[in-house]
Formats: sequence, structure tokens, C-alpha cells
Amino acid sequence: MSEVNQAPKTQKQRLVAILSDGNWHTLFEIQSLSRSMFGALDSETALSARWRELPTEGREKRVRPGTNNTFEYRMVA
Repeated sequence: MSEVNQAPKTQKQRLVAILSDGNWHTLFEIQSLSRSMFGALDSETALSARWRELPTEGREKRVRPGTNNTFEYRMVA
């Protein structure tokens, strides 16, 4: 199997794979997607830490419309 077709092995790789779809996701949604897509039990706290480790280019974060302090995240090219 080629490396491109393999499931992400690290938490950071899973995070990038999920956020690279161009859609906005909350940490809870990212956690749920990580479990359903990869069978991984990533905590929201750990995912937030991995987010901060990513290069700032391409990262986007905003407050979800209609909420006061629910943040959502995505990666753009």
C-alpha cells in the first residue's frame, strides 16, 4: 500500500487530514470525526495543542456564528 493511501498515524496527521477538507469544525466535531474516520480517541485538549503546533500559514480560526465563544477551525491551501 502506498503512503498516500495509508491512514494518518499521528494525532497531528489526523488533525490535518480532517481540517484540510476546507470546512469549519469545532474541537468536538474534530474529535468525533477522528474517532469515526480513524478509530482514534483524541481529546479536545490534545487536538487543541496539536493545532497550536501547526504552522500558522494556512490555519484559520474563528468564533462560530451564532455563538459567543465556540471556536471553529480549518486549514486552507
